[in-house]
Amino acid sequence: MKTLVLEYRRWGISHRCVRVVPESWAELTPQQFLQVAALYRQEVEPERFLATFFGLPARLLDDYQLYSLTKLTEFLGDCRVRLDRFILPSLGRLRAPGVRLKGITFEHFMLADTAFSRYVRDGLDASLDHFVSLLYLLPAEHVVLPPDARKGLFSHPKVLNPARRRKQLAREDRTAKYAIFLNYVFVRCWLSHSFPWLFPTDDGPDNPPDRRQKPASHTVNWLDIFDAFVGDNVAQMDKFRQMPATTAFRLLNRRIRDAQTKKR
Repeated sequence: MKTLVLEYRRWGISHRCVRVVPESWAELTPQQFLQVAALYRQEVEPERFLATFFGLPARLLDDYQLYSLTKLTEFLGDCRVRLDRFILPSLGRLRAPGVRLKGITFEHFMLADTAFSRYVRDGLDASLDHFVSLLYLLPAEHVVLPPDARKGLFSHPKVLNPARRRKQLAREDRTAKYAIFLNYVFVRCWLSHSFPWLFPTDDGPDNPPDRRQKPASHTVNWLDIFDAFVGDNVAQMDKFRQMPATTAFRLLNRRIRDAQTKKR
């Protein structure tokens, strides 16, 4: 974090504004992140964005001050960011996944990631709503009914109703939903760094990322990967589905790495 001091005069009176300035995506507040998402969607002019982002009076900023503020936000042009958490903790009553995807099962992740890939392909509002509906849930809500709950006579777990949730999300602010999508891209970058064999990228010494563009994410055929993961252990299928997502990633990443190493 940096400290920004802005001094100006209004009606002959000196004013002094002191602001704490983020230096990375991880330091953004939820409000600032929403403003960045609005900028990415070209919903706000750059000058208005700077004033709102820093909480400063827009009409009093001169060209030099606007230039200086722009320099302080240059890091926002680099989307090759690794984040293991969601900056927006909630969307209405819905809650984001925990840090390092805590609380997300392997099956839950496969469904959400497949919806993410669909939105990347078609860019439709309905696809964005579907993706967000699978990622942000009510407290103690499940995307798929856990096997343990199916056997209980008196348990009544909350299970997501996708159609109803998508209808509800259609009324939510699209900028907030786009911010969640953008944040997931950063989570995908973290996954590529942590589990490079399972989440490969095109980055390399001969193919550096273009910082002017959003990072591309590989589409993964999770059905084939899950089938290979289960193998002949069909009786343990529910166990694999309900495994914490990062645990499954660690095991799969090692399997793929070992298999590729043997081929060399």
